Amino acid sequence: MKRCFPVFLAIAFMALTAPGAEEPAASPTPLFNGKDLSGWKAAGGGKWYVADGCIVGETGDGSYGWLVTEKAYSDFILDLQFKPEAAGNSGIQFRSHLIDGEMYGYQAECDPTPGMHTGGIYEEKGRGWLAQPTPEGEKALKPNEWNTYRIQMIGDHIQTFLNGQKIVDFHDGRTIRGIIALQVHSGQEPPVKMLWKDITIQDLGYGPGWQPLFNGQNLDGWVEHGKEKWYVEDGMLVGKAVTNEYGYLSTQKTYKNFMLRLRFNAEGAGNSGVFYHSRLDGVKIYGVQAEIDPTPGNHTAGLYESYGRNWLILPNAEAEKLMRPIGEWNEMQIWVNDNHVITHLNGFLAVDYVDENPRDTDGVIALQLHSGGQSAIRFEDIYIKEIQ
Repeated sequence: MKRCFPVFLAIAFMALTAPGAEEPAASPTPLFNGKDLSGWKAAGGGKWYVADGCIVGETGDGSYGWLVTEKAYSDFILDLQFKPEAAGNSGIQFRSHLIDGEMYGYQAECDPTPGMHTGGIYEEKGRGWLAQPTPEGEKALKPNEWNTYRIQMIGDHIQTFLNGQKIVDFHDGRTIRGIIALQVHSGQEPPVKMLWKDITIQDLGYGPGWQPLFNGQNLDGWVEHGKEKWYVEDGMLVGKAVTNEYGYLSTQKTYKNFMLRLRFNAEGAGNSGVFYHSRLDGVKIYGVQAEIDPTPGNHTAGLYESYGRNWLILPNAEAEKLMRPIGEWNEMQIWVNDNHVITHLNGFLAVDYVDENPRDTDGVIALQLHSGGQSAIRFEDIYIKEIQ
């Protein structure tokens, strides 16, 4: 395992739990076709290839290496088999992110040595061990044999099962979406070699309870403010600046406590944002904005109070690197519970903020087109889940 690094503030993420090992209704689909590495990409060190219907990961120079899914996942049930063929441990990353060649996120441990916490959960580039097996769970590993592994991630509920035995069962919500990756590391003399096969996933999406804020057809439920242009095109909500003024598209309904998620694609240089607990007077808005700026490193997912205290908090350094540039899709989630606000950018925690002096704790949600005439942005998959 890598050494621990300074951590972000702990977050309170609303749980969507599943009792025991019960499986939500979803069909398993293969993540590995048994022939080649389609759907995966290598990162870091190590060597990855397919032999005899298995993915093989090797490293012999002490480097870390990952085989990463091209797709990101939120809630899922992952099943696979693994077999260690040499000393040196390994792992399975999930809800993880590669940032500047380093891996951040949860790892389910795979170690060929009995008693070395296979099935435990470790946070790479974070808090270290989050959960280790019980003494009985430490005995579940079969050295030098095929082992069956299940990782179940639903909401903030994490469970692992090794050879049919539950190993860990706990709650933690640091990340909400990310890649899955096979890992090899620590091998020099002798080198590490790990085999993987029968890899399937039940992709559960974001879990139940979400309601659409945008119907994909028209602007029903929304109110335009200002002279900028808002319209629907190809199932997407489009905002384009046609003047040098501000423009907003707000919900008709007000919201107090909620989780909001959406996807956005900036097509112009001007910035944008998502306001909450807001009220409008023409194109003058009073509220807090989760920033959207098409330039990476310009504080997307940070919190800014309009006509008030200005910047309340900037994103952490890692999240600043995750904003994808003009022309690429990004995901944002905003969690608001009274004066506690959490934002995620592309599945990674950006800010965790408690406002000791909030101006409002209720109001409309609004999308922004910034003044200057440069803004152009598309939104899709806008969903909300109200929190009671």
